[in-house]
Amino acid sequence: MKVVGFNGSPRKDGNTAVLIHKVFSELENEGIETEFVQLSHKSIHGCVSCYQCLEEKNERCAVNDDAANEYIEKIIGAQGVVLGSPV
Repeated sequence: MKVVGFNGSPRKDGNTAVLIHKVFSELENEGIETEFVQLSHKSIHGCVSCYQCLEEKNERCAVNDDAANEYIEKIIGAQGVVLGSPV
């Protein structure tokens, strides 16, 4: 089993990252593989409503100039996803 965690905080090692790693610690104690993804300073564009993902049915975004497809693959390959975002 694998869980991927995305840190949406602009602070690379801030409180959101600390809390995600706390969750990961408990998961790892149970033998669950984890992967941490830091989103700060990454370019991810919003959907442009081109509907290519629906037409192609390939689980990929037609816009290839950002990190979205890489992260989509990580989500598809995981059995669990942790989303961390500061408030």
